[in-house]
Formats: sequence, C-alpha cells, structure tokens
Amino acid sequence: MLKNGDFIYLYHDDKSTFMIPYREGFSFSTHKGEIKLTEGLSYGDAIKTNSGEIFYILRPALSDYMMKVKRRTTIIYPKEAGIIVLELGISYGKRVIEIGTGSGSLTILLSNLVGDKGKVYSFERNAERLENAIKNVKRFCTAENVEFFCKDPVLESGFGLEDIDSLFIDVPEPWKIIPFAHKALMGGGTIGVLSPNIEQIQATAEAMEKNGFVRLRCMEVFTRGIRVKKFLTRPFDRMIGHTGYLLFAHKINHRTEKEWSYEI
Repeated sequence: MLKNGDFIYLYHDDKSTFMIPYREGFSFSTHKGEIKLTEGLSYGDAIKTNSGEIFYILRPALSDYMMKVKRRTTIIYPKEAGIIVLELGISYGKRVIEIGTGSGSLTILLSNLVGDKGKVYSFERNAERLENAIKNVKRFCTAENVEFFCKDPVLESGFGLEDIDSLFIDVPEPWKIIPFAHKALMGGGTIGVLSPNIEQIQATAEAMEKNGFVRLRCMEVFTRGIRVKKFLTRPFDRMIGHTGYLLFAHKINHRTEKEWSYEI
C-alpha cells in the first residue's frame, strides 16, 4: 500500500503520464479529467478520472527519476548511464567517486546501486549547480550514502580519498584529473569519462596511458525506439543520437610508458 511521499508514475498512454509524490486525498486536473488519489491505493492499481479515463499507478523506473531532475546542466541520459555502471562494475557496497555532479542525474543512479553499505563521493566546483543537485538527489533517494564536495580536485591536488572501486569524470578537461584518479583508485579499479568531442577523448586517453591505465575502450551509444502496433510496427521517426563519447579503463599499479592506443 502506498504511503504519503512515495513517488508514483500515472500512466494513461505514452502521451499522458505524470510522476508525482502520492498524497492521500490530493487531486489535480489533467486534459483527461480530474485525478483524485484516494486512500488505500497500491502500485499496479487503476484509477478513473471524473471523465471516465483510466490511469494506472506504476512504480517509477530509475530512468524516470533521472529524467525528472531540475536541470542546471546537460544531464547524463539513461542510455549512457546503463553502459557506465556496467563498464565500471558499480554494485552494492562499492565506493565510487563522481567528478562533475551536474544536476545529479547519475548521482541518483549510483546512490541506488551502491546501497547502504556503499558510498558515493560527488565533486562539483560550481556552488549553484551543487545546491540544485543536492535538492534533486534528496528528492528522489535517501542520499544518506552520498557525500558532496564543492571543490575542484585539480586545484585541490586530489580527492583526499584512496582505495576507491570506481571513478567517473564528466568535466570539460578530464585529462587533468587522470593523475589524481590513479592515486585515488585501488589496484584494478575502473575509470570512466564522458566527453562531447573526440579531441577531448584523445587527450584523456593519452593521459590514461601515461598514468598507469590499461584496457582502454571508447564508444558512443545510440538508441532507437520501435513503435509496436498490430500491422504497424516500425521505428519512431526520431532517435536519440550522439550525446557524447564514453572512455573506460582499468588502473594498474605501475606506470608504463607504452605508446597509447584505444579501442573504438
């Protein structure tokens, strides 16, 4: 049974959806009529508007929370986020550093994945962005396992942390952070970078090779939705194309001077 404050995803069709916190007795108007949230509702229930239209009460997906943050920056989209957490090996109990909190969309996902035994250390140098991100994260998850820092690791000469499992960078000059990332990560730890242009990736890849990272691999992620309808199944007219390049690597304990290269 729903409790006050639980987020619900009201679904009529793909063009008529609302994600709101449940409040018993709350009502609001939509283009499909007035919706009233009565006592005793649960996820999976159906409710009718005063005009007879049906909405289903669904549990929001993590991607719904990520897309609903109040934005002060371009967010990391779910299509990249899934690859990021898989490549970095993010799971329950892990300790993760995030550089470039932005609007907090990825922070929400990381917090959910590492759980109460893990920790997310999120760094953002812009105070206004960080304040907005903290509000977003606290709105959509407990945030008890997230520690926020308003500072630039480059100017501060590092993170002041060690034996970190994974580290992710989303800032304009990620190559400057690579030496400090190597110091913070445990041996074999994973690192990921998101950059909008290939020149940034090239500079970061070179810095990784020079600072003790191996198994470099670079990729970009495209998704195309398919409209599934009897006799009318076809791709959507629009697709989500390039939003950035992803670069991943693993830390080794001793620096090598090998000529750099990376997989595409």
